[in-house]
Amino acid sequence: MSSVAVIGLGAMGGTLAARLVECGMKVHGYDISRPAIERLQAKGGKASANLEQAISGADVVICNLPNDEILLSVVSQGGMINMLKSHQSFVEMSTILPATMIAVSKALQGKVREVVDAPVSGGPPEAKIGKLSLLVGAERDLESRTYDVLSKLGTVLIVGKEAGSGKAMKLVNNMISMSNTAIAMEAMQLGRSLDLDYETMYNVLSKSGAASTMLNKRGQYVLDDDFTARFEVSLAEKDTRLALQLAQKLHFPTPLLANVHQRYETAMASGLAKQDICALIKLYRPRN
Repeated sequence: MSSVAVIGLGAMGGTLAARLVECGMKVHGYDISRPAIERLQAKGGKASANLEQAISGADVVICNLPNDEILLSVVSQGGMINMLKSHQSFVEMSTILPATMIAVSKALQGKVREVVDAPVSGGPPEAKIGKLSLLVGAERDLESRTYDVLSKLGTVLIVGKEAGSGKAMKLVNNMISMSNTAIAMEAMQLGRSLDLDYETMYNVLSKSGAASTMLNKRGQYVLDDDFTARFEVSLAEKDTRLALQLAQKLHFPTPLLANVHQRYETAMASGLAKQDICALIKLYRPRN
C-alpha cells in the first residue's frame, strides 16, 4: 500500500486525507494550522512537524492549498522543490490558474517521477465517501500507485494530456456550478416573495427541468435553514474571479460570469464569506 503525504489539511485536504487513512493507506499530513493536524491525528493519520518530514517517506505527495500564491510559496520559498525525490509522484489538487500549474510542472520536471494536475469536483461530503470527480491532466498514463490513491477518492476522469488542463476544466466546471447556485438562490427567493413556500418549490424544481446537482443539494440546505459551509462563499468568489481572469486573458466575453462574480463579492461584503454558497439567498431576503 502506498504512503501518501497530504500538504494542506483544510476542509477538503483534511477530509481526503482522512478518507485515505480509512482506506488503509499510511498518510502523513502537514498544515500550518495545529488544529487541522490534530483532526487528522484523531482519524488515524500521522502528524508531521514540518513540510520535509511529511514528504520524506511518501510515494505520492498531494497538495491541496487555498490559492496560487500559497502553492508557489510552498513549492519555492518553502523549499518543497528541493525536498521532492525522483521516485515520488506529485499530485496538485488546488483550484488555481492553469498557468500556475504549468509553471509548477516545469519547475518539477526531472525532479519527480510524475506531475499530475488533479483538481476535484465535489466537496467534503463527497470526499468523505470517495465520490469525488477527479479532473486529471497528465502528460502520460498515471503510475499505477498514483491511480490507486486517486481512485480511493472518487472517479478519475482524464481531461487532457498536459499540465494545466485539469485546472482549466475545474474553472469551467465551477463557472457553471457557481452560476447555477446563484440563479437557483435568486429564483427560490423570488418564488418565496410570490408566496410559494420553500418546500413546495424544492419538491417541484428538483423534479423538473430546473433540476441540477447544485439546486438539488443546496435547495435542501435552504429548507433546513443550514448555511454551514460545505463550499464557502469566499471560495466561490475566488474561483469565479480566476475564471474571469482566464477569460479576460483570452479576450473571451463572459458577461454572465461577471454578474455571478459580483454576487459573490456582494455576499463577501455582507459578512457571508465563511457560510455556504447557498447563503446567497440571504442577499434577497428582507432586512429587519
